[in-house]
Amino acid sequence: MTTEASSARQDGLALRVENLSKRYGAFHALRGITLGIRRGTIHGLLGENGAGKSTLVGLISGQRVPSEGRIFLDGEEIQGADVKRMEAAGVFLVPQEPMIIEHMSVMENLMLGLWPAKRGFVAWRRMRENAARMLAGTGIDAERLAGTLDAVARRKLNILRAMFSGGSIIILDEPTAALTVPDRLQLFAFMRQLRASGVTFIFISHFNDEILDICDAVSVLRDGELVATCEEVCSLSSSQLSEFVLGRELDLFQRDRRPAHALVSAEVISLFGVSGLNDDKLCVDRLELQPGEIIGFTGLPGEGAKELARGLFGLLPLRSGQISFPREPACSLPQRPDQALAMGIAYLSDDRRRDGVVGHLSIRENIALSSLPRRLRAGLVDEGEERQVCTSYFRRMGIKADSAEDAVNTLSGGNQQKVCLGRVLATLPRLLILDEPTRGIDVGVKQDVLRILDQLSQAGVSVIIVSTDVDELARAADRICIFQRGRIAHVVSGDDISTDRLRQLAQ
Repeated sequence: MTTEASSARQDGLALRVENLSKRYGAFHALRGITLGIRRGTIHGLLGENGAGKSTLVGLISGQRVPSEGRIFLDGEEIQGADVKRMEAAGVFLVPQEPMIIEHMSVMENLMLGLWPAKRGFVAWRRMRENAARMLAGTGIDAERLAGTLDAVARRKLNILRAMFSGGSIIILDEPTAALTVPDRLQLFAFMRQLRASGVTFIFISHFNDEILDICDAVSVLRDGELVATCEEVCSLSSSQLSEFVLGRELDLFQRDRRPAHALVSAEVISLFGVSGLNDDKLCVDRLELQPGEIIGFTGLPGEGAKELARGLFGLLPLRSGQISFPREPACSLPQRPDQALAMGIAYLSDDRRRDGVVGHLSIRENIALSSLPRRLRAGLVDEGEERQVCTSYFRRMGIKADSAEDAVNTLSGGNQQKVCLGRVLATLPRLLILDEPTRGIDVGVKQDVLRILDQLSQAGVSVIIVSTDVDELARAADRICIFQRGRIAHVVSGDDISTDRLRQLAQ
């Protein structure tokens, strides 16, 4: 053991990086990061989209090569690090989307690539013994098909697979994305158990409350630089974390919620007689939206909030349902997205990677995609009008880029979400439906998005926000519908709206 390794053992450091930098041409993605991660702790990594978090963990996990700097594990320098070498040393990156082979069992997924063999055949008995040992106390059945696991069990399985492969330092990239509050608490309890057994975690999150809840220490990145590290998270407040992240005091958005009597109008958007193909999954007798009203939909997964939103845009087959707009006769709900767009209904998906941006296209081209039919003249696109309109939305959304001609894949996640929002707004909707619009974006961009929605509502656009983030809904919505068993079980409005009340009703 080298002197440095002995010193690292004494200091309790599992991982240390010195002067770590990454350049792409003239662009500095990361500048001179020096940081230590204590063994057997959960170390949070916080920062805005584009702050350098992904670059840093990419270097630590061997997915990227540093331009400068050194990486030490237990005091021993790792040279020429790549993924294979870092995993052999015990460093594993668990991505945000769980990597699961759905047609295989939990046991087969757990030991993927490491199935025990005997005389050229799979040693199933030893495999079951290993699985039983790894899964003890998790409540996960080794023989169960992995594709039937819920979201939190999938994340547990990915963590356990990293541990079975020799992982002792596990990097979790926003593991709570799409998890309900109970699932998140279950995952945190699981992480605490593993921490007690000596596992070290690097935990990436956009949520201050998660950092304060689960982490022992936290480091904050801003513009590619390390601006703060605190070894005692319990000494911090949420507002202090936000100031570290933003470099200024957070101006938290709070909608000037309209009182109930101001939401009474004869000109409403009405939904009625909505039922899913299976009535117990979705059944909404009537729902009215006032002009400029922001309504929140929330509830546990599968309880109806997301299903109704998708059904309104023609993405989910419905048995029945009608909609009427002011001064227009009622008509059947759209069966396809193109029909919905023609009615003036726009939808922003919760899956930015699958349904969001087209990475190789420019910002302008992405914004133009949904509104192309509006700009056709004799079958040809009016490029002048398209450029003018899209440049207008580029500025209106406050997208951080040199110009609207920049490729979307050069943007941070938060700015990509602004591009998606600009694209749906360019269709000039009367009803805008947004599914988890602030998921996976930093606290500053969140406030930007909520302010944009507030401006839309003031222009008379009715907005539906589907979200499991009740704090966000409490600040942004005039009225909130809580779904249970496919029905609107509770409606909260005005002064009755509070995060505690919403959490209580949504359970």
